Amino acid sequence: MKKLIYIISLFGLVSQAQDAPPNFQVYNYTDMGILFSSEDVSGTARFAGLNGSMGAVGGDLSSININPAGIAIYNNNEVNLTLGSYNYNNSTDYYNSSMNNKSTTFNTDQVGAVFVFRDAITTNDWSKVSFAVNYQKMNNFHSRDLFSGNGGQSSFNYHPDDENYEYNDAQNQVFYNYTDGKTSKINLALAGQYGHNFYAGFSLNLHNLNFSQSTRLNEFNNDNSGNTLNASSVQNNSQTADGISINLGFIYKPINEVRLGLSYESPNWYYNVTEDFNSKIIIDGGVPSKNLDRITIIEDPSYAEYKLRTPSKITASGAIVIGKSGFINIDYMYKTYNSLNLKGSSQNNIIEFQNNNQYFTDVLHNTQNINLGGEFRLQNVSLRGGFGYEQSPFKSKLDPRNIDVLKLGNRYSASLGAGIRFGASRLDIAYRRTQQETAYDFYDPYQNVNTSTINNNNSRIVATYTYSF
Repeated sequence: MKKLIYIISLFGLVSQAQDAPPNFQVYNYTDMGILFSSEDVSGTARFAGLNGSMGAVGGDLSSININPAGIAIYNNNEVNLTLGSYNYNNSTDYYNSSMNNKSTTFNTDQVGAVFVFRDAITTNDWSKVSFAVNYQKMNNFHSRDLFSGNGGQSSFNYHPDDENYEYNDAQNQVFYNYTDGKTSKINLALAGQYGHNFYAGFSLNLHNLNFSQSTRLNEFNNDNSGNTLNASSVQNNSQTADGISINLGFIYKPINEVRLGLSYESPNWYYNVTEDFNSKIIIDGGVPSKNLDRITIIEDPSYAEYKLRTPSKITASGAIVIGKSGFINIDYMYKTYNSLNLKGSSQNNIIEFQNNNQYFTDVLHNTQNINLGGEFRLQNVSLRGGFGYEQSPFKSKLDPRNIDVLKLGNRYSASLGAGIRFGASRLDIAYRRTQQETAYDFYDPYQNVNTSTINNNNSRIVATYTYSF
């Protein structure tokens, strides 16, 4: 990605570096490495209604991503489809100026099937084997952020056709950040029940990443003589990749009322991340009082390839099962963020990625996350709820100026859900809400400008149809 954007006049004159506009509007490699390593609770409505807490109970296709041994709980074949809406709602703050942003998207969150084989077992010790194929969206990158305020920075301080005249009196800055895309995963899982109390499972996971970001920084700067320069920097960045990971786990029932689970998920190896970056400078409307026209300067696009290794994860789970009336499950997850690693595909970016990997070591720590969920059954109706805490991957007490563009805070979540069974079919719905504060430094090169903040209060509504046979 180009990290320095120069203003170039129509006559090919290159400005000095200190006059260049902000060069870190879009996320850089470290920011994207952290963002692409995060996951949200998605999948079936039952899974979402329990806030993703199913590590020791299983019996749901989405639970493969916590503990693949959970599909051995199934007694019947099953197929399901999940549709949902993602509701983005945040408030931004930049120099005590607040803006509210809302938007909604509709998605296919999950589709999958599990098949249970009993007759294929050749030993009495293994009572059944289950095989599952499951597609699931793991993260939704949709966001619409608008910031407006005055941090006193005039990075666009001249017109290319009038370089001797400076516009150093900052009046206002407006910043737009639009992101879209997702990470998704296809699970190919195999699990079996050994004896009456032990379940073991393995999953091969095929990952896909699709991310796009479009930003526009608009400055209004005055020359203290009644002339205002309206200038913008537009930057667009897209990332696509495929990856692979594995996870394995077991569930053990010491007694009928207690289940214990333990699972490991390997790092996801994104082996072919491709990046496209382009930018342009717009002197919007020129300066009419000085007969200076609008100018658009388009930078040459850039293309890069690299590899990304995300953190691994260990999950320990415990559940209390109250016969056929329901259960309570708790999952504890330990995620190794300090093992995040970037690797370039050419000699040109080896040093840059070495510095980025050192940044991961300096500012990140391993995280401890907890999800708690419970389900109560009354004949054909099930009621569910859950809570969750996800620790920020950033170390505490860091100097904000030592952090790159993006900083993710702690994330808190709560969920509610319900399901009804009719014959061989079941319909589940769930509502889940998350709260997280993040920081966005779109003036990263300028030490005198404060970081903006985003208070995210996002929600998701999902519905799943399931058919058993």
